Amino acid sequence: MKTKDDQGPSPTQFEFYQQWWKKLSPAWKKAYNEVFLRRSTEEELPPPILLQIHYAPALRFVGPSAPYPNMSFELDDLSGIVALSKLEILVVTHHRIDNLKLIAQIPQLKSLFVNNNRIASLEGIQALTDLHELYVNSNIVSSLMPLENLCQLQKVYCNYNKINTLEGVGEQHAQNLQQFFCLPNEGLSDATCIKFENQFGIRCKKG
Repeated sequence: MKTKDDQGPSPTQFEFYQQWWKKLSPAWKKAYNEVFLRRSTEEELPPPILLQIHYAPALRFVGPSAPYPNMSFELDDLSGIVALSKLEILVVTHHRIDNLKLIAQIPQLKSLFVNNNRIASLEGIQALTDLHELYVNSNIVSSLMPLENLCQLQKVYCNYNKINTLEGVGEQHAQNLQQFFCLPNEGLSDATCIKFENQFGIRCKKG
């Protein structure tokens, strides 16, 4: 006997998926077409693919400059992931993303990969209180303060940015943070790292 959860999405849910699709920017429509159907078009995806997107625990959008891309162009915002309530792992690397403000709308994320973008601020990430992994290397981030209350973090890769202070990472992270790759970083001195390691017992690793 099928349970309510086994019966699949209702017509109301499918209508929601279709309305979500209509609100996407042309760039994100093309992105989903390339990633899921390998076609460079902005056509609406068939209902089974829309369902797959909204139930996907992980999504990967990798720009053309990466070693193993699955897209032919670069995205410049994160608007296409808003309202994906099942998403726990998001990969958007080698694009032109310059901020993470919209990431606050998917607070259930556990792993976020946004390396090789143009991100200057981590503002928005403070909403991801269950975040375990953050890969934001090769951007232009200058402050780690938005990580202050993200105590579930186990891995942070923030090397090759513009960080000159480790303020925002501290004693509250010491129990869970196993890998903290913050070197090299413009302006981050050896003295700062040594003081940080002695104070919190978190090793500053080079990546």
